[in-house]
Amino acid sequence: MTPSSITSPHVTISGAGPAGLLTAIHLSNLGIPTTLFERSPAPDPWSSKSYTIVLGEKGKSSLQAADPQCLDAVANAGVGRKFIHLFDGGTGEMKSMPKKVPGLGITRPLLVESLEGIARKKGNIEFKLGVGVETVERIVNGEERNTHDDDHLLIHLEDGTTHKTNHLIGADGKWSRVRLSFPELHFQSRMITCPSFGIHLDCPSLPPGWNSDGTYVIQPIHKEECQFYILASPRPKEEGLSISMVANDETVAKFPWLAPPEDMKEGDYGKGGWEDEYSALPMGTHSDSSTLAENLEKLFREEVPAFYELLESQKEAVFGSARINRRVSWLKSIPGENDENTYTTSDGRVTLIGDAAHAMTPSMGEGCNTAMESGVTLVQCVVEVMKERGEVGEECSEESLREAFLRYGVRRPREVVGVQEMSAERNMIKNKQ
Repeated sequence: MTPSSITSPHVTISGAGPAGLLTAIHLSNLGIPTTLFERSPAPDPWSSKSYTIVLGEKGKSSLQAADPQCLDAVANAGVGRKFIHLFDGGTGEMKSMPKKVPGLGITRPLLVESLEGIARKKGNIEFKLGVGVETVERIVNGEERNTHDDDHLLIHLEDGTTHKTNHLIGADGKWSRVRLSFPELHFQSRMITCPSFGIHLDCPSLPPGWNSDGTYVIQPIHKEECQFYILASPRPKEEGLSISMVANDETVAKFPWLAPPEDMKEGDYGKGGWEDEYSALPMGTHSDSSTLAENLEKLFREEVPAFYELLESQKEAVFGSARINRRVSWLKSIPGENDENTYTTSDGRVTLIGDAAHAMTPSMGEGCNTAMESGVTLVQCVVEVMKERGEVGEECSEESLREAFLRYGVRRPREVVGVQEMSAERNMIKNKQ
């Protein structure tokens, strides 16, 4: 793409996850063309087994706001979450509690597949899968510089090629290459590591008598001593059960073989695929005499015998699938000028959404919901500015996009930072329970 071809507004999005896709669809409906870059050629199969996303009111309303087809497609692919089932791991007693607001359970690959199907029907969304953004530079009059109100952006891709655009949205996750490319964005946040982590297991089919209408919470017999609990989430279409054993550093003190992998470093991201941010493969022998699978099976048999009994017929598959995740981390905002945060560069060309802007702990289950809401908020700012400039029904101007990006950049942190901090606090509280 030559500089002359980007004189009309064009948005490039780094990251074709749920937030990036939904934003592209929303912009497309305004007549604004986008190009999506995604480093993964296809969703990693493990992400369909490691956890289930539960879309709440924020997520569902974001899907509806971007395009009613999005909510319909995701609802058809997912399954309703109406209950929290409290399961006593020792006795097998079950107490079901209706949720105040029913959720929608779906795996990440199914969510991406649903949104991508809609995006590909749009005539002004271009997909570039299998190649990610390495770094980004501003360009002024053909000269590369790092700071200035420039003519356009030069994106360096991981395959050695480049791409030119006049506006860029970073939707490329917690270790965002877009954010790292701009010090004014990068230095407004700090990665915080919490003392908690998860051990994920995959159960090929639902245990007898269990339904897909809710999430199961399993407590061990000696919960104060063991310092862990288990979340079991049925996957859509009766495709088994995602099991997450939530532990912390106190758990490791009692069970050293559960020690998680070392924390991620910025320079290491991108070397190991899905395992980078979420988990590490089992390391084989975790103690002198037992493997991770054997140790977990023994622990389940002793501390959650009623749950173990339900899994026993599939125990080889369940415990053989175990992965120990890295410790939970989140992006803590550091106020910039005037004690305010912004997710947008000062020239209004680059902005961040989702985990790239506001990664949070999983304790409240709001990560994906908030990420998609950020995409919708950004496009709502575009609509506001277009109305103010009298551009409704006309092509959005580059000046309007800049102003909208700047407006979103200041507005969104005010809405999200409190959610991040509450989620981090709840993460600590849950670990103490």
